[in-house]
Amino acid sequence: MSNCLETSRLILRPWQEADAESLYKYAKDPAVGPVAGWPPHASVEHSREIIRTVFSEPETYAVVLKETGEPVGSAGIMRGDGMHSADMQADEAEIGYWIGVPYWGKGMIPEAVRCLLRRCFADLGMSAVWCGFYDGNRQSQRVMEKCGLTYHHTETGKVSPLGDVRTEHFMRITAEEWNLRNGILRDSPDLNDSPEICLVSSDKKRYLSLLLLADEQESMIDRYLERGDLYVMRDKQAHDAFAVAVVTLEGEGVCELKNLAVSPQCQRKGMGKRMVEYLFGRYKGMCHTMLVGTGDSRQTVGFYLSCGFTYSHTVPDFFTQHYDHLIVEEGQVLRDMLYFRRTL
Repeated sequence: MSNCLETSRLILRPWQEADAESLYKYAKDPAVGPVAGWPPHASVEHSREIIRTVFSEPETYAVVLKETGEPVGSAGIMRGDGMHSADMQADEAEIGYWIGVPYWGKGMIPEAVRCLLRRCFADLGMSAVWCGFYDGNRQSQRVMEKCGLTYHHTETGKVSPLGDVRTEHFMRITAEEWNLRNGILRDSPDLNDSPEICLVSSDKKRYLSLLLLADEQESMIDRYLERGDLYVMRDKQAHDAFAVAVVTLEGEGVCELKNLAVSPQCQRKGMGKRMVEYLFGRYKGMCHTMLVGTGDSRQTVGFYLSCGFTYSHTVPDFFTQHYDHLIVEEGQVLRDMLYFRRTL
């Protein structure tokens, strides 16, 4: 029997036969199943049979909206010793998921997958979690990227449950990577002692899980990471990184803070502001102005205002034009990029 899990907007609970009509409502849509390798449901009875069989497996969850109580998708954990697609060890798992078309682009499946990742690592003690997607299923790939999984390998000549031959790509996140992304360090840093801030010049992608906390699309990070200066804040004793920042030189005495992220465990403890103050000192004399761009998020804008930035200008529709999915923060879709500036 699966546990009931909860997120801010969702309840993940075992499927019940009474859910058959809701399941059929969303699983009959040909836009949902075939891209993942399974056929659209043909009837309510077909959906009920799936609930009795496939969805009766342990750790298989109905994705239920708290607001309405309706199941609108499914997500589950497949263990290394059971049915799965990835070639994995007994202490590893694979996560599968889908959600009805009306709820695409609302961040609900990433919310459910993050919950299942916590279940895998914090409760089940998994050493790694895999996800697979068929070639062309960009939406599923985006979910994995948003949840911190990175590309591992590709397998060709895979026969899908529909009987056709496909190419399948696999992404993975290890327990260590998940711990870093969620601020679960080997030892909690002593924040009373001044942490060290280091300039990193090589192998910058090893800090991707932290960078993704502030900029959730890897291809956008790639635009500035190599040309920018990467700073890492870490505990002096354990050397665990818990904050990162990237600054680029834009010319004519202007630099831009492109990324600032603090692990959840260390947020609201002054670490972000400490990093920003360090950067002010670092670039003073080299530049006369530091810019920072952010979405119209009350919390993030408030943070930069408290650091001495003032409003500069707006780039309309930046997020909707440059990102391949909707960016949702504090329950609203981000559209415009707001720029702030501070004189150094």
